[in-house]
Formats: sequence, structure tokens, C-alpha cells
Amino acid sequence: TATVRSQSPLILFQSRDWIDEVSEDDMMDVMKDGLLIKPDMRYIPRNVLRQSQTFVAIREAAGTDLTNDVYMREPNAETFWFVGKLARISDVSPAQAVQRQWNLIETHAANLRPIDLFPSRGRLEIWLAPGDSEMEVAYNKPDLVFTQVPRLDPQNNAKDEETLAIVNKFKSNTMGFQGEMYEGGEEGFRTWRNNDGTPAKPEISTPDNDATAAAGGGDATRAPTDEELEKLQSMLQGQDINELYKEQQRRAGQPVEDEDD
Repeated sequence: TATVRSQSPLILFQSRDWIDEVSEDDMMDVMKDGLLIKPDMRYIPRNVLRQSQTFVAIREAAGTDLTNDVYMREPNAETFWFVGKLARISDVSPAQAVQRQWNLIETHAANLRPIDLFPSRGRLEIWLAPGDSEMEVAYNKPDLVFTQVPRLDPQNNAKDEETLAIVNKFKSNTMGFQGEMYEGGEEGFRTWRNNDGTPAKPEISTPDNDATAAAGGGDATRAPTDEELEKLQSMLQGQDINELYKEQQRRAGQPVEDEDD
């Protein structure tokens, strides 16, 4: 009988937590969408798990100070999809942490949203928000502005080539990325933003704030209480930001978009 051999022999990687079989091809630099992808940032299980574990380790040591929420959109689209969380050590900037892990983050996002993001892979934009700011994002807080991380183009831009060379010197354990995962038919967390990262829809206030503002007293945009945050968090389970916006329109007695009379 004939024996079929793969073109690339497999190397066994073993650690305390997992064992992966990885092709020798996975140990080589590759060019993808004009970027030189280091082997430790190729989208393979070993790398995904390692960067997730690194995120947890940095997060536990530094809290939210060195973390960011990661959103991704198609060019010029209003819809920003939450795709995961980023952590880094203090010597690495948020932009550098994204650029070093760009392939891993973009590929994860494209796989997470195969209809919404996958067709634009290679052109997707990565935007950052402060760590654990989902509630403020859900409320469309006007002072919470997303920051875009530039996509490097080293083949056509000498400065980008220099930047990428610097970024690629950072070791993988100086930053981490924990990708978003959907469970039980979740639709995914999204928000609507302008090209400058500001909310594209009006701020959402709590029912108590609405009543206070209608009575002509208090600050309608005060920080929500823990109880209000807990209520909003329960609303976020399995819903998207558009549903929250529609609920706000209903409470205000305004016409609800895309809803039959």
C-alpha cells in the first residue's frame, strides 16, 4: 500500500496546558495583505490560546489601566463590531499592541462575523475604546470617542516599514488579545459611530434620568447607579445596541425606526 506523506513534517509543541501539532510552514514569516506576518501571530490555535492567556495575565496584574476594548468595521461603515479585548505592558502603546497582533485580530474578527466583516478582510479598520467601557458605549456617551489604529502599509510607505520593524521586535508576551466568542445564538455587540469615532446616535439615558429631566431638575446625563448598570447589562444579553436605541425612542414617545405602526 502507498503511504501519503504531507509536504511539511509536523512538529510537536507541548506545554503545561496544551499540545499542538504545527506544520513547519507555521514557523515561517509570511506575507499577507502587504504585511509581514510573524509566525507567532499567525491565526492558529496555539497562538490564539497563548495571546488569550497573556491577556488574562496582564489584566490580572494591571487591571483595566492597560486594557482596551477592540472594535472593527468595514471602511466608511457606521457599524462597529466588538471583537475582543486587548492588554499590553506599559512599554507598549495600544497602537503597537494592535499592529503587532494585527493579523490575529483581523482574522478572528473576520471569522467571528463571516457575513459582515469577512468579505472586507485585508481592508478592515481596527478601533479602540477604553477597557471595559461597553456600558458607556451602549449609552452612546458623547465623551467616549473611539480611536482608530492605522493599518500599516510597509510595501508602499517607508515610514510604515520602519514602524512595523519596531513593532515586530516586541515579544508576544508583552501584549495579549482575547477574542470575542458567541454563545447560544448571540447576535453580537455592536455600536454605530461616525468616522471620527463619536457616537452616531443620541445618548441613551435611564428612565430615572428621563423623569428628572422632564421635571426640569437634576442632570439628565448623570452616571447611572449600580442597579441601572445591572439592568442595562441584562438587556445587553442577546441584544444589540439598536434594540436599546429603539427602547429609548419608545420611552420618549418618538417613532421607532423599522417598526410597524
